[in-house]
Order: sequence, then structure tokens, then C-alpha cells
Amino acid sequence: MQAESRDRAPMHVASVDLLAQTAVGLLVKVEKAVFQEGKRADRVLSGLLRTRRELAPPDLQFLTQAVFAVFRWHGWLEPANTAPPEARLLLAWLLDSPSIHPVCRVWARVLGRDLTRLNSLGDAPGWTARAEGLKRWFDGRAINADPWRLFPAWFRDHLPLPPGGASPKAKYLELLLKLQSRASLWIRAQSENEKNTWTELTEMGHKPWLHRHVTRAAKIDPGADVHHLPPFERGEIEIQDLASQAVAMACDPDPGERWWDACAGAGGKAIHLSALMQGKGLVVATDVNSIRLKEAVRRARRSPFRNLTTKEWDGKHLPAKAKSFSGVLVDAPCSGIGTWRRNPDARWSFEEEAILRLVELQKQLLHTCSGGVRPGGTLVYSVCTLTPSETTGVVRHFLETHPDFKLDPFPHPLDGTPTEGTLLIWPQEADTDAMFIARMVKIDTPKPAKPKSPEVAE
Repeated sequence: MQAESRDRAPMHVASVDLLAQTAVGLLVKVEKAVFQEGKRADRVLSGLLRTRRELAPPDLQFLTQAVFAVFRWHGWLEPANTAPPEARLLLAWLLDSPSIHPVCRVWARVLGRDLTRLNSLGDAPGWTARAEGLKRWFDGRAINADPWRLFPAWFRDHLPLPPGGASPKAKYLELLLKLQSRASLWIRAQSENEKNTWTELTEMGHKPWLHRHVTRAAKIDPGADVHHLPPFERGEIEIQDLASQAVAMACDPDPGERWWDACAGAGGKAIHLSALMQGKGLVVATDVNSIRLKEAVRRARRSPFRNLTTKEWDGKHLPAKAKSFSGVLVDAPCSGIGTWRRNPDARWSFEEEAILRLVELQKQLLHTCSGGVRPGGTLVYSVCTLTPSETTGVVRHFLETHPDFKLDPFPHPLDGTPTEGTLLIWPQEADTDAMFIARMVKIDTPKPAKPKSPEVAE
């Protein structure tokens, strides 16, 4: 992957005083919605910002990053009793960002902080520098800067050992550091010639950082307003995390096949399947959430492919005849640990007890959806999480109770190395969401030959 430049300080159009006051008001409302009402921060914040038409895209981006930073560093902020919202916003921004935004100085003045002592820690190489910065903020008072405090207490008990040759402690700390960083902005080219798309973006000043192995995937500056770029408006690029792109690549559909994306959500993976099938054949995208399916319809209309149809699903019955699909993708609901970089509030609102309920749902969905796979067809199970109970545990249970399926080895979509049929993509290895993928094949057993009728003696 090409070398990346350091994050730049977000631009702003509105005055710093207005942005400082707006961020305070937003934070108070979003914190209440998350911690008291159990709502998702991204949806609440999106609704609040939708009415602020006087704010430009750079202003909206800054406000989103500022509020999300508070949730990301909540585990260090809450015990320290940083009561004023300005204090939470300022300290979270300093811990989160490699640069000091001008709005930080407004918050610092409100708090009576020395402006010359503001130090950004977002590009600190490890946990030690951030911990020291936290102690400086509190003038050397005893502060617990344990990285595990930034995650719920149950999290450690549900983690497998990360890969690598370092000590277990070092491997866990590396994972936590990546989960604590802002998510990169990955896009996928779905034009006929991705090189032309990358060239156009470069000429527009949005130089993409291309993935070495996946030529249609690239990272772009997190500050880019992708939704208003001409290639996006023409349907030639889609915003899609690299781990999510890997799921459809593992499905490996052929043009002309018939695929079912059972839990399609907003349709990102279904549209990617359509692209891999070159617009030929059929992709049926279903979901129990009709609102999310509307988003899938909107995205599909913008794309250049017309082989995708959507259908609301009850989660219990096949949307078509049994054994009628070449392949079925079950991107099941899960604990979502893999998306905590993009949704930092989710770690505080998700309850450990829900994992057991999700495992049962995942087993049920996999069982139901497997009935749609034709003999010799493909069944792919994916979840954006790390817990063994939701990943290898679900697959092991399925294979034990469905002897007509077996694991289907496939090459790692991001580097081409062989797998035995399952794959766990780690954030610290690929700068992506965490993602588990299992590919299975339905065994095509030949029908037993009919016994010959005994010859009748003449």
C-alpha cells in the first residue's frame, strides 16, 4: 500500500465559537440518547445535524469526530470526573487527533486551561505516550490509564488470542490500540476500468491509497466529501470497508448465477455481489428491516448494475423455492465488535448477555438459509465480530447438525494466502473492521441408482 500522509486538521467554515457551542449542545443530547435511552449515536447525531443547514460539510465532519471521540475515550474520561462537556470534548479530541483544531482553544479558554500546554496525542506510537498525556492533563494526579478501561469489562473474556509472534500481552495491546483509532475511509471502484477512476480522483486532489492485492479497493482522505464526488454520483465508487469487501470476494460468484444475500441491510455486500457478477444473473437482497432495504434500493439505483432485487423478509421462510440459489450469504446480526472504530458508542450500549441471544439467532438464520442452497452451491457466513461463540462456534454447530455441508477452502481475499474455509480478519493487520468469514459448500451427493428389475425367465 502506498505511504499515507498524516491526518490533517479538519477544515471549518463556520466560526470557531459557533462550532464550540454547537458541539457542546450536541454532545449533551447524544450522551443522553446513548446512555439513558439506549439509542445509537450515529443515528441520533445524523438526525440532529440534518436540521443544521447553515453548516458546511467540513463543519459537520468536525462535529461528528468531536462527539465520537468522547465515546471512544469515555473509559478514561468518566472515572476522571471531567464533568463540563467542554472538558470531555477537549480532552477526547487531544487523545484522539494528531492535530489541534482551532475550536480546542475555545474550549480551553472556557475551562481556564493554558493554551500553550495543549498537546495532541492522536498520532502517539503507543499507549505510554497517551497515558502520560492524560496524567499531564490532571497535573500528575493518580489516574488509571489502563487501556482495558476504554472497553467494557466483559470484552476481555470474549477475545481470542490475536495473531503474531509477540507476547500475548503485546498482541492484545496492539489490537486495543487499533480498535481505539479512527476508522479509515475505504472505497470500492465499480466502474469498468478502476484505473480511470483512481486517476480521476487523483486529478481532483483526492489521491487514493491503493491496496496492493485488491486493485478495486483504496483508502481515501477521511476528510473527503465522497457523496458529492462525481464518480460517486455516477455510481462508479461505493463507500465500503475493506473487510466488508472481502466478504463478497470470498463468495466468489460467477456471472449468470443466482445469489441470495439474506441479511442485506443497506445493501453494500449485495451490490458488490452484483458487481462481481458483472450485472449478469440475479442477486436477491432481503432484510427484516424495511427502512434499511430502502437504502439498499437507493444505492442499487445509483450503481451501474441492474441484476439486484430487494425483498422484505420475515427471517424464517425462504424467499424462493428451496435449493434454488447458486449461493447464499448470511451476514448475520452480531455483537458488532469489529465496527467499534466507526461506532465507538456501541461498546458502552451493548450488553454481554446479548451474545448468547445472538448466537441462537445466528444458528437459526444459518439453518434456515441453508435450505436455499442448491447441491454443489455455496453458503457463506460472516459476522463483524471477534467472539469465538459467534464465529467458529456457530460454524462448528452448523456443520455438526448439517452433514450435507462442508467447509470450502478459499484464498484470503486480501493477500491470496490459502485458508481452510474460515478466516478472521483482524483490524490491526488490515486497517479494517474485524470480520469473520466461513465458506461452505453443499455436498452434491449422486442419487442412488435404481435397482434393476430381476430378469423374468422365459
